[in-house]
Amino acid sequence: MHNSWTICISGEYDLNFLMFVASAHGILTDEFEEGDWPNHQFLNVERSHDNFKKQWKELWNHSISNKGERKSGNHQNLIIDPPEFSMIKEEDLKAVLINMWPSFIKWWNMPAGGQIAMHYWEASPELLAFVNEFESQVGRKIKPFRLDIDLVYTGLKEPIEVNEQFIIMPIKSEYLMKKDWWIKRFKEYY
Repeated sequence: MHNSWTICISGEYDLNFLMFVASAHGILTDEFEEGDWPNHQFLNVERSHDNFKKQWKELWNHSISNKGERKSGNHQNLIIDPPEFSMIKEEDLKAVLINMWPSFIKWWNMPAGGQIAMHYWEASPELLAFVNEFESQVGRKIKPFRLDIDLVYTGLKEPIEVNEQFIIMPIKSEYLMKKDWWIKRFKEYY
């Protein structure tokens, strides 16, 4: 943490769960990337129909919008409330979420599962070095800012910028570990 800027990187379960569901059902669209979840074959789930795909996409969009509002300080309730998912109105979608939650949480909590991977990637970027390089290149201190980054294990081709203060980012070194990517973003905003 620095006195004029803060970047918080976290890998929470909510968006990762939605990607887990989409990946297991083969419903990731063009804007996403098919990714392999560890042991996803054991789920034994058939591909879902178009209605389920539409419902998932709406839930994804509402979830990232609500998280963006929450990160901006406009505290909204989350849409995902496991394991009952009582806030989900579409019964088919709700049934799939309830059914898949135990498999996901088992993977998430494994010794080499999702949560452990998130802890590794949360600590990986050399953010202070990237900020120092930016300041050296532009010849001034970086403007004060706060940036929250939610990490998603798989399923995203590239980061989704929800708003200026919130990004959803795939665990990919070309974003998290690349000085040039960070410096370009700092130049655009700060």
